[in-house]
Amino acid sequence: MVEEAKIETSDTEDKPSSPRPAGHLLGRFGLLVVLAGLLLAAWYGQVVIVVLLGLVLSAAGLASLWSRLSLVGVSCQRLLSEQRVFPGEQVELKLRLVNRKLLPLPWIQLDDKIPIKLSPDAPLVADGSDGSGLLSKSAALLWYTGVNWKERLYCHRRGYYRLGPITLTSGDIFGFYPRSITDSLIDHIIVYPRIFPVAHMGIPSLYPVGETTAERRIFEDPSRVIGVRDYNPRDSRRHIHWKATARRQELQVKVFEPTTTLKVAIFLAVDSFKNELDEGYSEEDFEMGISTAASIANYLTERRSAVGLLVNSRLADSGEPFMLPPGSSAGQMVAILEALAKVTPSPSCPFEEFLQAERAMLPWGTTLVFILYRPSRSLTELLTDLKESGHKMLVLQVGDAEKDESVAAIAWHHIRQPGDITQVEAEAVV
Repeated sequence: MVEEAKIETSDTEDKPSSPRPAGHLLGRFGLLVVLAGLLLAAWYGQVVIVVLLGLVLSAAGLASLWSRLSLVGVSCQRLLSEQRVFPGEQVELKLRLVNRKLLPLPWIQLDDKIPIKLSPDAPLVADGSDGSGLLSKSAALLWYTGVNWKERLYCHRRGYYRLGPITLTSGDIFGFYPRSITDSLIDHIIVYPRIFPVAHMGIPSLYPVGETTAERRIFEDPSRVIGVRDYNPRDSRRHIHWKATARRQELQVKVFEPTTTLKVAIFLAVDSFKNELDEGYSEEDFEMGISTAASIANYLTERRSAVGLLVNSRLADSGEPFMLPPGSSAGQMVAILEALAKVTPSPSCPFEEFLQAERAMLPWGTTLVFILYRPSRSLTELLTDLKESGHKMLVLQVGDAEKDESVAAIAWHHIRQPGDITQVEAEAVV
């Protein structure tokens, strides 16, 4: 799919910035001096000087008019082959510039603001301290002609990347009066977090029946009949299969498929990763935590389980935390991946406050999965309180930090590498 954005400059749109002459001589004061000199030369009958100064004024007037009209009828397009990708994928960036008027452009420059982390093929000129650079292109355009440029953006790291704005600069043939226009032509590229393959992960539920097939016969869903068997005196008469009984002339009862409804809320404690006193903190651990959340959500979604995400982070686009209750709709996983792509290390509030505010909004029986780096004492006390109040919960601690012995009763696992997720067994989550 090709995403397109477009700007056009015309007399009715935002006016370009005033031209800045190349030197003081061609400025307003300088031209007034030249005009005064021309009049003085004409008064004294200095024909050669009059002709020379007349040519200077004529050239300046023509250059000023040319510059004023240079960006009229110029259109620019930015086209992206994709706007949502996974790490390691590439995005083709296409820039198209068209001159839709009779006046030719002897020179025009396009500057597009591109995040340096997308590492395009062409070199970028550093622009400010926001991690972006300018992708500069220049060309000469005749009347009603255009030019295309293609660049490849390499999406190596998770993130929410902003492209733009675009600045167009042009002017007269002499370059005396350059003028530019900046338009807020903004696009975004979302790079999802890495998803680790998870073959098996045990996360039990409090609900006895539901949509997910259980590996052990603990609960049976009466809405799913997988066969019949001979009647046993301990069987309920409501489960008798009368048609099979009539056919075999013996009492037959229905055999139900064992299932469980799994509703999981994944909590990502952002502030537990951002501890200035902890020398072991690294961006790699933070990305591991985000990828762990994405991998668990993907695992549960593939098994038609309801999954939600709650993160106390200032998201890159809104600056607000993200709260998505457990659900199993078609767009649930996409919403989770997009939110995780926008997560920043900046917390919106202490995780303890965030958890206290959101726990009451979760459906009853929701299994809580916490992903953190190094919990504070107040957080471990809160987790213990949740455990004692009957919540099913699982804590995944990223990195090499040791487990707090005061939370021995809580199912607690360390995630040091992607394969550690598959070692979480259901027997440990009680």
